[in-house]
Amino acid sequence: MPIMQASLETSLKQHLILNQNTRVWLDIISMPAYDLVEKIKHELDNNPFVIPNYNSSLMSSGKNNLLETAIPNSKESIFSHLETQINIEFSNKKDIDTALNILGFLNKDGFILTPLEEISKTLAVSLSQVKYILSVIKKLDPLGIASSSLKECLYTQLESLDESDVVELAKVIVEKYLDELSKKKYSKISEALNISLEDIEKALKLIQTLEPYPARNYDITPVKYVVPELFILKKNDEWVVKTNKDFIEPLQISKKYIRLMGDTKDEKTLEYLREKLVYAKSLINAIEERKKTLHNVGLALLELQYDFFERGGEYLKPLTLKDIANHEKVSLSESTISRISNNKYLETTWGTFSIKYFFSSVVGGNFSARSVKEIIKRIIENSNVNMSDEKIRLILKSEGIDLSRRTVTKYRNSMNIFSSRDR
Repeated sequence: MPIMQASLETSLKQHLILNQNTRVWLDIISMPAYDLVEKIKHELDNNPFVIPNYNSSLMSSGKNNLLETAIPNSKESIFSHLETQINIEFSNKKDIDTALNILGFLNKDGFILTPLEEISKTLAVSLSQVKYILSVIKKLDPLGIASSSLKECLYTQLESLDESDVVELAKVIVEKYLDELSKKKYSKISEALNISLEDIEKALKLIQTLEPYPARNYDITPVKYVVPELFILKKNDEWVVKTNKDFIEPLQISKKYIRLMGDTKDEKTLEYLREKLVYAKSLINAIEERKKTLHNVGLALLELQYDFFERGGEYLKPLTLKDIANHEKVSLSESTISRISNNKYLETTWGTFSIKYFFSSVVGGNFSARSVKEIIKRIIENSNVNMSDEKIRLILKSEGIDLSRRTVTKYRNSMNIFSSRDR
């Protein structure tokens, strides 16, 4: 009976350890890089068995390098674009911080519609200071950014032009008759100002050269910084897949506390140390497995998305989690691939991308949705005219991509590209 009981207890402990290993592994592979860094710091502070591995080659520099890069976007970030100018324009650090915080109130068009009193209260800055900072920001590039209305945006741009009769007339029309102008009530404006339709037309042509949506050519999403954990780059004409080991501090088990366990007689202390040791081993193994799994996923991506790495976004192929999961270099479940792909980033010749970027559904025959978006963007950017979605659809069809006009519109909108009427 005692032998059977001991056997059951041993079996139960092994089962619990196995379950803990699995739980820790799933936890570690799901974490974004920054969370993993924080996790390691926490364990170094709280688990006596987890210590830095000073013998590792990664420790030779004396410190870890956390490689950061901005998530790429097809457009320059409006925040980065303005931050550079703000740092030049303001010399006072408090003004710089206030200006950068005010940018957080920008909407997708580049306007700030939040009442200034609310901004003042939120930022704990005087109303007069908010007004002053905004008056400076509005004159940065793009002119009119952070305006409270279309009228203010256009007027700010007109103020930057050299004085002339046309400019002065355009200012009056923008300030007092913008609604009539949008409704093409030119005769009404002519009568009100007692000027000819010809003069109205000259002012209109000038106004049409202004930018009504100052943020339209920029990415309006806040800049995010990420740690690329995978690198797929060409070296000496050969593609190389590497994992970023620099941001993770190499760890090892403390031999000092192993010896301490052997000298410990108190059962509670011994049980505490056993639990910490089991977790420490699980953690270190999980981190190593995370690296290996990411590397294998990178190898599979290079093979399955080879055309993308060679030629760019238009050549991204349809790809599913199952395709990677069943790849001979990976052989894991789809749920595991989903976990390892979430919030992980890959640096390529074309920029840094989320691993999830490479998964895309089939559309228009045998094309990936993401590659079709890139093609639509290319068609719009290369066109000398403001091409309608129907014309884009026809061009896509000539390239073997069969989509409905509605789908073209949906894809264009998803890339924050305005319609032909508004471009």
